[in-house]
Amino acid sequence: MSRTRREVVKMVAAASVFPFAPALAQAPVPPWPVPRVRFLVGTAPGGSPDVIGRMVCEKLADKINASIYVENLTTAAGAVSYRTIAKSAGDGGTIGILTSGFAPEVTLRPDPSYDPINGFTFCTMLCAYPLVFAVPKDSPIKSFADMLDRAKQNPGKLTYTITGYGSAYHILTKLVELESGVSMRPVPYRGIAAGVMDVMSGRVDVLVVASTSITPRIQSGEFRILAVSSGQHFDLMPDAPTVSETLKNVDFMSWLCLAAPSSIPKALTDQLSNSVRDILSDATFTKRLKELGSLPKPTTPDETRKIVTGEITRWADVIKRGNIKVE
Repeated sequence: MSRTRREVVKMVAAASVFPFAPALAQAPVPPWPVPRVRFLVGTAPGGSPDVIGRMVCEKLADKINASIYVENLTTAAGAVSYRTIAKSAGDGGTIGILTSGFAPEVTLRPDPSYDPINGFTFCTMLCAYPLVFAVPKDSPIKSFADMLDRAKQNPGKLTYTITGYGSAYHILTKLVELESGVSMRPVPYRGIAAGVMDVMSGRVDVLVVASTSITPRIQSGEFRILAVSSGQHFDLMPDAPTVSETLKNVDFMSWLCLAAPSSIPKALTDQLSNSVRDILSDATFTKRLKELGSLPKPTTPDETRKIVTGEITRWADVIKRGNIKVE
């Protein structure tokens, strides 16, 4: 029987008590320069970056022959995690995850202590998944176009969930507002659970959430998908409409990226990139990833750098157009 998302979350949460260590019996692997690797995640335990990051670390420990300890460094919406990665020694002792929220974050809250592009080595993308606009099954909002019509008729009154001001959820929906000419009101939450409950109870109108967080509730019939943010139909939700069917200029896939300090040697970067590619090509791992609502997306370091740089430029334009500011 395949693992459900809940079972996977329980498994990786239990693993947080101890670091991931290489298996005792394995083919010889050249030793990593340091025996213990700090793996930083800027989001809370149980979220998509944390769950998928731990899944990767479980396999990566064997690939690089080092113990890997996952640390959730959530201060300042993950900004402290990003800064810590960038400013760490390049000896392989600190690596971590950048989420798609990194791109708007470095525009909205620039940190002069590091360069958001040249301060990192972007080793590889891990996976990609769309954000989802969803409502409870009995919501009066029948479609994405209907949501926009209601927002147009009642400016600033239709509400939607975000994980924080300046998050990917917030900036994406701001782009929707800019392209459609409507005004909606974001409601911030620290985690997905409280937002789900408020949308289910009718206190908030629309849930904006990663596909990785809503898939089980869609499958159970608790929620209906209004649209997914990907430009094309998402393979794991093939029947879901896309935002671009209504607003052609809105096309977004959320992503997770493995990053290291810029000073890490190229040989270690290549080892990390190649190791993750092997992990993501494993059929069993890919199946688990798809059960979480995400698709593998291995890339070379050069490809990864190009993607992240493009995302920063793209969202900086949206932030400027929308006159978005955060404290």
